[in-house]
Amino acid sequence: MADYVQISAQISEATRKRLDLYARETGLKKSRIVEDAINAHLDALDEIPPEFITPTRLVVDDESWEFIVNAIENPRAPTPALRELVNRLRNED
Repeated sequence: MADYVQISAQISEATRKRLDLYARETGLKKSRIVEDAINAHLDALDEIPPEFITPTRLVVDDESWEFIVNAIENPRAPTPALRELVNRLRNED
């Protein structure tokens, strides 16, 4: 029989609600869902070279945030090369 330990983690209220709902819908215990999720994540990390792993959350400073917001609110026109690529991809379908 495997040894078990208890861990503690802070998660968002939204994540807790999703976990509760999934546990109710599937009948699985939350501890099993969490352990399966951790193992799946770690297995995936073992398969991917470290240089290709991108953090799921990025932290940016105020100046970078303003740049990002401005780029979203005022997108630049697509370049001719981008237009050509999109047209080529559309024609492949």
